[in-house]
Amino acid sequence: MADTEFSVFAKALATKYKNDKKPAEFTRTLFEKIYLGDVSFIQLMDDRRLRAYYYGQNDITELAQTIADDLDDKGFADYIETPSEDTIRYLCETFRPWCPDIDKDNYAQRVAGRFIAIINKAASPKAKKKPRVKVESQLTLFDPTPKDKYGVLLVAEAGSTCHGEGCPNQLYLRENGRLEFCYDVVVIDPAQSDEDTENLIAMCPSCTAKYRARGSQSIEYLQEMKRQLLDSYDDRDVSSSETVQDGVRRVLQKIPTVKPPQGVDLNYDPVPLRNKIREENVELYIRTKNHVNVYYSDVHETFQELGKEGLLRFKPFCAQVRMLYLSYADMGYDQPRIYREMTRWLHTATNEDWDYCQIVISYFIQKCEVFDVIAE
Repeated sequence: MADTEFSVFAKALATKYKNDKKPAEFTRTLFEKIYLGDVSFIQLMDDRRLRAYYYGQNDITELAQTIADDLDDKGFADYIETPSEDTIRYLCETFRPWCPDIDKDNYAQRVAGRFIAIINKAASPKAKKKPRVKVESQLTLFDPTPKDKYGVLLVAEAGSTCHGEGCPNQLYLRENGRLEFCYDVVVIDPAQSDEDTENLIAMCPSCTAKYRARGSQSIEYLQEMKRQLLDSYDDRDVSSSETVQDGVRRVLQKIPTVKPPQGVDLNYDPVPLRNKIREENVELYIRTKNHVNVYYSDVHETFQELGKEGLLRFKPFCAQVRMLYLSYADMGYDQPRIYREMTRWLHTATNEDWDYCQIVISYFIQKCEVFDVIAE
């Protein structure tokens, strides 16, 4: 499922403001700071609901409609105010796509204004549209399935592993050196909504067939399994971020010390890049080509050294990068946006220089974890 406008906003602020708070607690703080009225009902909100807002599992429409008439832009701006020049620079860079005139003098007001705009938009009535897809040259309508809408999120929630009784299967397969999804989505209790992600779980095709055949006899087991997954989701999310921070940061910090090899040919045309970046994305191709020609060998060597020293589990990290790429591709993002979002992910996880993060993502394009070969 694609991030909601609120989840993008919350995750952007989380980089500098979340500190040791869990996602639900941080989300609660954001809504408390923006609301002028009595916040006691926000304080009593269920953690799972707030966590679903943060991760984009649910939109904020219901809460937005409750608080939209009593928003406190000044109070939220006061919360955002900071003496840190690094944080101010980060906010200006991150929110400039939505606030073109943001600067060091008005950043707090612009961020508060962005939050209010998100709430007001969510509170407004929405006209539902059915997606259109071209099938055999004829335009037809279809309703997206729970897998279409929530599949990637549910795979992440399950840790990419099937949790059926005694099942050893992963929810992906490695084909020709690349990872591809291999899973289905089970509705835990068919009597309940299939729009509620707490009533959905990702499983391998074999277990999906088994539990669907059991019908009502499997509900209690699946509900308990789902509860355990939800309880551990935050911890896995934090652990994943720490894995990125502990190992990849070392790679990023080495990049400024790399001296371009003597006689490097910046006109050299790396074959994987040429076969994977579309012709219309010229600027992206030129940038990644230069990154690969200058830095690829040193970045690769550093990754290998960290793996041998036990400071980074290289293969699982490659799988993490591949899964992230597949999730963005499933959202329909074009190549420049996927490159930008993956750079943002690495930058957010490590707080290292944006340009160095781009170099690492370019490395993974050449290594074939990001982007697939374009069909002839």
